[in-house]
Amino acid sequence: MLAKKAQSFLCFNDEVTTRSTSTPQKLLRTPSPYADESLAGYILRLSEKNYYQSPHWILQLAGYRGNRVLQFDRYDNKPTKLNQLTGTDNKLLKSKAFGATTEDNITSYGVYKKATQLCPDCLKESPHARLFWDSKISRVCPIHQCNLINRCPQCQQAIKWSRPGVVKCECGFDFRHAPTTLATDARINFSFYLYGALGRVEYMNAIKAIYIEDNPVFSLTFSCFSRLSSFLGGYIRAYWRHQKCIELSKIVLTEFCMESELLSLEELVFDFFLEWQNNIKKLLQWHENDLKQRSSQSTTISSMVDFLVRFSSYFPVHCPISVLLESYLINFLSRYHFKQTEIIWTNSAKFRSRTFELKEVKYWLPEIAKTWKDLELNLAGLIIASQDVRYLFPSSLCPTRVMILRNPQPQILRLKLNLCLKM
Repeated sequence: MLAKKAQSFLCFNDEVTTRSTSTPQKLLRTPSPYADESLAGYILRLSEKNYYQSPHWILQLAGYRGNRVLQFDRYDNKPTKLNQLTGTDNKLLKSKAFGATTEDNITSYGVYKKATQLCPDCLKESPHARLFWDSKISRVCPIHQCNLINRCPQCQQAIKWSRPGVVKCECGFDFRHAPTTLATDARINFSFYLYGALGRVEYMNAIKAIYIEDNPVFSLTFSCFSRLSSFLGGYIRAYWRHQKCIELSKIVLTEFCMESELLSLEELVFDFFLEWQNNIKKLLQWHENDLKQRSSQSTTISSMVDFLVRFSSYFPVHCPISVLLESYLINFLSRYHFKQTEIIWTNSAKFRSRTFELKEVKYWLPEIAKTWKDLELNLAGLIIASQDVRYLFPSSLCPTRVMILRNPQPQILRLKLNLCLKM
């Protein structure tokens, strides 16, 4: 019966004979992608609808042959064989390629890495692979608040993209019958945030109602939040381990493992920001004390300053967390007897210099920045903008940092910042 059905559809052998000379025929069954469907899931569903045993057939028909990485020109919207096979607009296909990477204007989408996790309850409602599942950090379904699964309950094998159908494992198990487990509050909260970041406004509003409105996470793009998580997650993990926190059962994972109750890096950082002011103050104090116990004074100063300015660089100058970090930076330098600050800068061939108490730095920064439209500075911003970084210990009592700030105009603001020790 299956062979008879297959004969009425476009066969791989038919395409092979004409691949180099003609446009591929459109598949007989070409349902439109669902609004929330992933590209990998759409190809898998097309394969199932057209009675192919594996979605690899669709890739080969589209000219990819054995290649499991789909590539699109970032700006070229000319028809592709995949577009011609499905009758689906190229822009729409590209929009479904969640998690694709772009280099030299070529967008690459590792299709075989996608559609490998799922929510059984979602599949019961509609048998298609959601775009949300394509993200490696999507581990909870925000709709049903259950953990996604990435292994078949029957054969215990990892779910693969290349399978008989959207709801079918290679062993024959129907994923709609898989049991689900309720996710923890921390993981549910993060799934709301991630779903909201992907455009579901109602979920973003729901999580903002749980987290306080001035939470600095919501001032970041999701891409920036991911970079912040990569920077901050290790420090939070070390802090919790040192504090022997009860939450040690939720230490960050370095590898993806959905059946575990451990928090991912992004989930950990997001949960940490629920009470961000108190948690960050404790983290900063712990990190400073840890450096003092393990390092020399010069290393403690340079490492702590680097940590503070890098942390601050993820946020706008005047947001609450930047104010908190700036205050800690100034107090930290004061505790180590840095009292006076000298700033020397040139602009349009004019030479200027200011020497003032460290605590008054915020009053002089506007004067330095006013020449350039929309340039906002704080002490952390001056330091993070450095191109040439030199701490001079112990032969000099004036550790220096030379900074170059570039602005929208073709001008260069040069500053020399001397933090002067007063013993």
